[in-house]
Amino acid sequence: MTEEERSALALRMQAGDAAAFGALYAELAVPLYRFALSYLGQAADAEDAVQEACLSAFRNRGSLRKGTSFQSWLFAITANRCRDILRQRSRVTPVDPDDGALGPASDAPFDADAGTLLDVLNETDRQIVTLSVLGDYTGEEIGEMLGMKPSTVRSRLARALKKCRQEWEETA
Repeated sequence: MTEEERSALALRMQAGDAAAFGALYAELAVPLYRFALSYLGQAADAEDAVQEACLSAFRNRGSLRKGTSFQSWLFAITANRCRDILRQRSRVTPVDPDDGALGPASDAPFDADAGTLLDVLNETDRQIVTLSVLGDYTGEEIGEMLGMKPSTVRSRLARALKKCRQEWEETA
């Protein structure tokens, strides 16, 4: 889909056209899910985050400012929803994974080592790495999504990857 087509669909979506929203969402569904999954680490939470973000986006479609890309706007809403879910999790009593209540360890969506590597990063750096590595977004696109300068995104990405590499070497 071209940028002109996206812009036209975004205008129709803002006017209340659910089909236009659906077309825009269809293009971003997989990247949004991957982003949420890497952010949250649990498939069910990722699905909830994307669904709630999309509902919120459609309900608040009038808040999409002219000149802002639909993609960056929807990713920002999804990131906010992921943060909400993480805050809710911190208020829940943790379950001991060794007691068998969570099922077999192989059900985990990520390799434990990969999850540990991302855990050494702060929230913003984790978002940047996730969007860059899993979402294959450029520094400019990530900057637009997170409200940062592209040069800031690139430098934070380089530092975060270096930190992950150092952590990997220390644990290997």
